[in-house]
Amino acid sequence: MTNLEKYNSILKRDLAVRDEDLNDERLQYNNTPNWDSIGHMDMVSDMEEAFGVQFETLDIMSFSNYTAGIEILRKLGVQL
Repeated sequence: MTNLEKYNSILKRDLAVRDEDLNDERLQYNNTPNWDSIGHMDMVSDMEEAFGVQFETLDIMSFSNYTAGIEILRKLGVQL
């Protein structure tokens, strides 16, 4: 499984979304039904564990859509 597949899998599992939802238009914090503050922290925790990284507070606050998560993980050294 590639890192992008792993990222997508976490989003789909934690936010209960489908492949067709994995874009900035459909996947946004507080605009996606399960992406509330609790879902957000579950997702961040799962990503930290899966990729062996530690999100900074600013990273957590900036993770607001599909692409932002990819950019944050790249900044943390994850190849996506």
